[in-house]
Amino acid sequence: MTLNFTEFRKRASRNINIDLSSYKTKRVKRRINSLMDKNDIKDYNECLDLLKTDKDFKKEFLDHFTINTSEFFRNPKNFNYLKEEVFPELFEHNNKVKIWSAACSDGSEPYTLAIILNELGINPRRFEILATDIDHQILKTAKKGIYNENSVKKTETAILNKYFTEQNDRYVLDPKIKNKVNFKQHNLLTDSYRSKWNLILCRNVFIYFTKETKKKITQKLSNALIKDGFLFLGNTEYLLKPDSYGLTKEYTSFYRR
Repeated sequence: MTLNFTEFRKRASRNINIDLSSYKTKRVKRRINSLMDKNDIKDYNECLDLLKTDKDFKKEFLDHFTINTSEFFRNPKNFNYLKEEVFPELFEHNNKVKIWSAACSDGSEPYTLAIILNELGINPRRFEILATDIDHQILKTAKKGIYNENSVKKTETAILNKYFTEQNDRYVLDPKIKNKVNFKQHNLLTDSYRSKWNLILCRNVFIYFTKETKKKITQKLSNALIKDGFLFLGNTEYLLKPDSYGLTKEYTSFYRR
């Protein structure tokens, strides 16, 4: 039987342990078809067989499907608001601030947080930064803390010079900043969420999910926050009815529980 896309998606989801139906159909189909073209795979049957039997292809499939685009201080105005408004409030009212960078990609985002907190002079004992992603390979990259010029293009020169060492056109992050972030593999769709977070960042992720999946994840993120905790989304992401999740909009991309 020749597999159609819907049946392939269902069977591939079981094989890679990622529910592809939770992602926008057009995007999933486009990325899978482009990978098949690249590898001269004639149909979905052959593609599924390779997923089951070829470890290298399975890894390539996961890498091709997972989007890992990030940079330090992405959307600088928002990180400035975080530094000047959100962090001062959180540290004024909490002895220890728990921060979760969900879908952290290559670590640029959680390391940005660690740099900001260091600039504010916050004692590391007063905060916890957990960074998670579904892609264990990108987590290995994140832990190395080595970046190209494009990753630091929005970083102020003074910050760049203070926290990075340039080596062979690469930027190596100060180990003191790296040590302030803990990395862990986590699937937003299937894994349980820890609770009592003061700040959760889940940025530039919702744009890939279906509406129903976005609603489920938003509710789970909201439930994971403490009262007066903040959810920080990407610049192109917004909640139409934040009150339905127990949230109120505070600023562009910032919602308070």
